[in-house]
Amino acid sequence: MAVAATVAAPRSRRSASAWRRFLDAILARPTSAIGTVLLLAICAVALAVPMLPLAPPGEFVSDPYQTPSWTYPMGTDNLGRDLMTRVVWGARLGLSVALVSAGISTALGVVLGSIPAYYGGAWDDVFSRIFDIFLLVPAFFLVIVIVSLFGTSVVFVMIVIGLTTWPRSARIMRSQVLTLKPRAFVQAARAAGAGHLAVLFRHIVPNGLPPVVTNGTLLMSTAILTEAGLSFLGLGDANTTSWGRMILEGQRQLSLAPWLSIFPGLTMLVTVWAFNMVGDALNRFLSPQVREGTGRGAGWVVAPPLAGSAATTAAAAAACDGSLPADGDAPALLDVRDLKMYYRLEQGSVRAVDGVSFQVRKGECYGLVGESGCGKTSIGYTLLRLLPANGEILGGSVRFEGEEMLARSEASFRKVRWERMAMIFQSAMNALNPVQRVGDQMTRAYRLHRPDATPAEARARVEALFDLVGIDRGRMSSYPHEMSGGMRQRAIVALSLLLEPTLLIADEPVTALDVLVQDQILAEMEALRKRLGIAMILVSHDMGVMAETCDRVAVVYAGQIVEEADVATIFADARHPYTRALMHSVPDLDRPRERLLSLPGVPFDLRQEPVGCRFSGRCPLVEDKCRREAPPMIPVRPGHLSRCHFALDQRVLTIGASTGEEARA
Repeated sequence: MAVAATVAAPRSRRSASAWRRFLDAILARPTSAIGTVLLLAICAVALAVPMLPLAPPGEFVSDPYQTPSWTYPMGTDNLGRDLMTRVVWGARLGLSVALVSAGISTALGVVLGSIPAYYGGAWDDVFSRIFDIFLLVPAFFLVIVIVSLFGTSVVFVMIVIGLTTWPRSARIMRSQVLTLKPRAFVQAARAAGAGHLAVLFRHIVPNGLPPVVTNGTLLMSTAILTEAGLSFLGLGDANTTSWGRMILEGQRQLSLAPWLSIFPGLTMLVTVWAFNMVGDALNRFLSPQVREGTGRGAGWVVAPPLAGSAATTAAAAAACDGSLPADGDAPALLDVRDLKMYYRLEQGSVRAVDGVSFQVRKGECYGLVGESGCGKTSIGYTLLRLLPANGEILGGSVRFEGEEMLARSEASFRKVRWERMAMIFQSAMNALNPVQRVGDQMTRAYRLHRPDATPAEARARVEALFDLVGIDRGRMSSYPHEMSGGMRQRAIVALSLLLEPTLLIADEPVTALDVLVQDQILAEMEALRKRLGIAMILVSHDMGVMAETCDRVAVVYAGQIVEEADVATIFADARHPYTRALMHSVPDLDRPRERLLSLPGVPFDLRQEPVGCRFSGRCPLVEDKCRREAPPMIPVRPGHLSRCHFALDQRVLTIGASTGEEARA
């Protein structure tokens, strides 16, 4: 019993949390809240109508054409029937049609959209053409033809509406399956021995359902309007009470009794609007990006300009506690000062970038290295002002080519993003649209930024870049899944160079590639950097990549730069415990066998208020001072900074040395 209670408690808490999140999604916007309340009220009345003290919908209760009054709030129709009673019974029919038709359409769409997309080949092509044919013919006209030929019973109408609207759900599910099928978690499930159908319906379909469910609420609105349209045209079931039939009957007496059409029409309009608002709330509830957001929209959005640009920039420069000067002779291409960017959550914030300062010279390769979750990728996205919906730039200064970037409007910054400052995204497969040819994606991107360019000019530019990165031009007509991992990564490099930027941010550009391909890609990127004279910020967790590629390296931990120096100094004389731990956690085949160093504890929780050194919970040199006082950036020598109280203490150099001695012993 105790075990059962222990298991049940977390489940009940998760259920309660889900209901709270759904309630938050409804209350996030007044329109969603109002729509939900109205829809619940309409559903409650429709379900309870047989128990309400209302006359049967076909009973003659008074004289015809009675105007709305306390006795008959919506008046009576041309036969003396209570119009409010008929409107309520019409709601019962409308909701039944909406639920059954949308259920049939969504179920068919999920099955017929997911299975062909998962297995691919000829079946996927056949079903894709079927989707296209159905979508070319307006569903309402198709329903009219079928109902006219085969019958008008309400059950048959429900089935026909479901059978003619499923391709839209199927197309959405197909795109979701094609996007999710290559993901690592799907491949892991297959490697674990799961069958194809288990992988599809346990791993892929549940992750692709949110947009399909949201589309289902729109299908409900469509079903209500379709049934009402059929009844208005005289093709509905004559034995039922329908809003469309009421509007038709009222239309004949519109000048004599306009309320006969107005009340059922308004009720139908309110119901359809309420379904759409509930769909909007469902989208916020089911989408993690929107749910965690701050109300600015889903997914990746553009960060707004930072208020108070001049004062903020000056304050940031003054507050900076240390970053290396670019060079005595060469001005910095990029000058970042005290940059702060937090992710807002339901409870608290994640200090992903917290007071970061550094400079990048023209033509230089600058490395950002650290373990996963330390904030290095967030720095790159912050520089480009491309953040998740819950990301917010709180302060700092980013001067690029002498201009302040954070204070620029979005329209102004759009001319900088990708044209002067571009990015190589972490996963090539995720960065490329799986349902578009690679060449088409690149030519569209080029013409988006160069609207005056002709299709031939755009294609010529893409061909030149394919030659530059070593991809055969014939591959422009390939889909991303038809290219190898190394080829996709080269295509992403070509995409980043499309508009000839002066600064390239490479976020884990060789992740998930084998070692030989990694070396080839890095060598090609290095050659391109020197040939084109562009600067590059290389983001990686691999110290070996830093050693081979970078001129200077900044080590990132818990949202801050903890050490910065040229690459030779970092590897020969690192003065931060975390940096030394990173280096001694990588095997070296050129030296005798050593036991690799592992850090105790867990990384600093970026949701917590920092007190003292953020590395103190894992540092072997920790003292009380470390837990009380945050260390500044301490100059070790010209060009070398370390955020550690013991940066000048020789004990730092002993970290990692003991592991090698123990192994040799």
